[in-house]
Amino acid sequence: MRHLQLLLKFVLLFAGFSLLSPVSAQTKWDMYAFPGASHPITLRLTEFATEVRKQTEGQLIITVRPSGEFPFKATEVVRATGTGQVQMGEGYSGFISGSTPLASVANLPLLVRNSDELDKVWPIIKKYAEPELEKAGVKTLFYFSWPPQNLFGRGPQIKSIEEFAGRKFRTTDGKQSEMLKRLGGSAVSLTLAEVPLAVERGVVDGFMTAGFNVVGAKWSEFVNWGYIPGIHAGGPDYIMVNIDAYKKLKPEVRAVLDKVAAQWGPKMTRENAADETRDLEILKNKFKVDLFVPPQDQVDKLTELMKPYWTSWAEAQGPNAVAAVKEIRAVLNR
Repeated sequence: MRHLQLLLKFVLLFAGFSLLSPVSAQTKWDMYAFPGASHPITLRLTEFATEVRKQTEGQLIITVRPSGEFPFKATEVVRATGTGQVQMGEGYSGFISGSTPLASVANLPLLVRNSDELDKVWPIIKKYAEPELEKAGVKTLFYFSWPPQNLFGRGPQIKSIEEFAGRKFRTTDGKQSEMLKRLGGSAVSLTLAEVPLAVERGVVDGFMTAGFNVVGAKWSEFVNWGYIPGIHAGGPDYIMVNIDAYKKLKPEVRAVLDKVAAQWGPKMTRENAADETRDLEILKNKFKVDLFVPPQDQVDKLTELMKPYWTSWAEAQGPNAVAAVKEIRAVLNR
C-alpha cells in the first residue's frame, strides 16, 4: 500500500511538471514558401523560423514547407493563409496580384526598379495594399525584395526594343505580360517546374526573373543571354501571417516574433542583393551568359512606352490604385 501511495505521488508530481514544461506552451505553425527546399529564399526563411524558435525559447515553432507540400499554388497563398490552411505564407507580389492587385503595384514595368526604390515607396504600398490583405484575414509580418527582375533567354539575344517582336517569355505577373505585348512579344504562364523544359523545347525564348534566381533555381544551363535594364523591383515578397493565429499568441511571444521579423526583411534583401552581384558574375564567367545592360536612352524610351500603361492599369483597379501610382511617381520623380 505504501509503495502504491509513493507511486501515485510520483505520477501526480510528474504530471504537474509536464503541465508547467515549455512543451505544453508550444505553438506550432506551418509556413508556406513557394521556391524549392534548396532555394536560397527557402533556406533564409528557414533561418528566420530557427531564430524565432530560439528567441521565444521554443514557445513558437514555425515549420517552413516549400512548394509541393500543400494542395494550393503560389497564386492562392493569400486565401490559404487567411483561411488557416497555413498560419504563415510567402506571397510574392507578382503571384498574388490576382487576389490583391494593389500588393503588386511596384511590379509595373520601369516604375519601381530596385530594392532601394521599393523601400522608399513601401509606406505608400502598405497604406493601400494592407487593407486588401486584411480583408482576406492576413497581415504583413515583414517583406523583403528579390533583386531587380530582368530578362534571360536562349537563342537570338535581345539588345534593342525592336527585337522583342515575336518573342515569347515566361512571366510571373500580368503587368510583365502587358509589357511584352506592348513591345510586340507575348507571354506564357508556366510553373517553376515547367520552365527548364519549356525553354529547352522552344516553347518560350526565356523568362523574366533575377540572375539570383537563374542560379538558385538551377536554370543557368538553359540560357545564353540576359537583358538587364531593371524592369522592376523584385517584390515586395510578403511574409503574411493569419491574423487570428497572430492574435492568439502570448503578448511576449508576439513581441519577439515582431522583433525578429523587423530585422529579417532588410537582412534578406541585403543577402539577396549580394547574391545577385555574385550570381551575375557566375552566369557571365562560368556559364558564358552574355549580359547586356541597355544604354540609358533605351531605358528612358522603355519608360516612356510604359507610362500610359501605369495610368490605364491604375484606372482599371480603382481610385486607390490611381492614388498609389500618383504618389509613387511623385516620390521617384517618374
